[in-house]
Amino acid sequence: MRSRSRNSQRSFGWISALIFNILLIISGIVVFLIIQETRNARGAEYEPTSEAITATQDRMGRMFADLIPSHENNRQYWAELIDAEVRQGDITSARGFLLSAPSMLNRQDAAAVSAAASTESTGQHDDRLLTAAKLFLPDDVRARYERAVAPPVMDMTPVPPAEAAETETETMPETEEDGLQSEALIEDETDAAPEPEFFVLGDARDLAFQSAGWIRGDRTDVFALSISGLGLIARDGLLDELELDSRFFEGASLLKTAIRADRLAPDFERTLRDHLERAMPEDTLRANLEAAFASNSNLLIQTDAIFAAFAESVDQPRLRIFISDLERLAALNEGRATVDALMLIETISSQSDLKRAELISQAGGDRAIALAKHYGEDALNAATTVMDWSMKLVSLIAGFVVLSVLMGLIALSTFTRSFHIPKSSPY
Repeated sequence: MRSRSRNSQRSFGWISALIFNILLIISGIVVFLIIQETRNARGAEYEPTSEAITATQDRMGRMFADLIPSHENNRQYWAELIDAEVRQGDITSARGFLLSAPSMLNRQDAAAVSAAASTESTGQHDDRLLTAAKLFLPDDVRARYERAVAPPVMDMTPVPPAEAAETETETMPETEEDGLQSEALIEDETDAAPEPEFFVLGDARDLAFQSAGWIRGDRTDVFALSISGLGLIARDGLLDELELDSRFFEGASLLKTAIRADRLAPDFERTLRDHLERAMPEDTLRANLEAAFASNSNLLIQTDAIFAAFAESVDQPRLRIFISDLERLAALNEGRATVDALMLIETISSQSDLKRAELISQAGGDRAIALAKHYGEDALNAATTVMDWSMKLVSLIAGFVVLSVLMGLIALSTFTRSFHIPKSSPY
């Protein structure tokens, strides 16, 4: 009897172990399928789909509501925030708080603002909401805001011709020596005035001076120099393998402005520098510029050699990643002032943060600027990725739960049976 009991225990042991291992293998496969299906359900992370924009707007509304302390009067505190922004000259943030009135005011006032905005059928929703929200401001705050956003009044008083000529003469002094020097330096440059979008990137003369200083050993930000060089050779048509549009130049100008203003987070700056270094290695650029200066002693007059040195240093296929970075930065500047775009850029520390900044910018407009100003990098937490809970994903999760329960029962049964000691037979 004792032998038969031992054989029964052994049979149960290896059968339960076999079943448990089979279920464990199946569970591993199911987990892999769940991960794969989850990625498909999430789509591209922080992709600005309509669902993600709606969810992000809701999250931004809750964050605006959290700015008001529980013991404060909602309308009064909201108006004080707007007044403070107007007094600081930050009209964008003030407008962001006005647009967030339905989230920041109490239930009754929020319903009234929404109702007032819905009564109008013309114009954009944000414009109607802005008009309705201003009605809930105290008279002095509303008047201060209106004065701040009013277009400046131009002085139409005619100026006598004699005074105009005298003023022009006083504001444009130039010695003969200065004139000759300027003419020599720009001999090979176009006579047309630089386009506004290239203003921050400088011109050929600036690039020549900065490159010469770097070769001489002057302290030079090579990252900023490389960005300027890229923009200028792209304008000159030397990056012929790439299709570039205005977003590239806008992004390059914005990035260089952020560098000058020291508004880049160190981690994000390192990422951008790495992307540019791969496409335009610093050592290669320096070697090409040294060769250009060595072969042309009059390089400040003929800038073609400098442009050629920059162009020869670029690996155009590898440059596509950095171009994508610039275009995405340009999207943050779309429809707003550069200072507002810098407020968003300052919150970015990684490529994932850049995606989140794009999402809250598209979802919130001016609300995103106000949120970034008061929350800093935490403002990016408003970005929300929405999952598509497909039937396949739900079925896989349910299957994994069933497998887990079965493995738990087998483990519990084996554990319990291991404590069962059969009674010895007298025979």
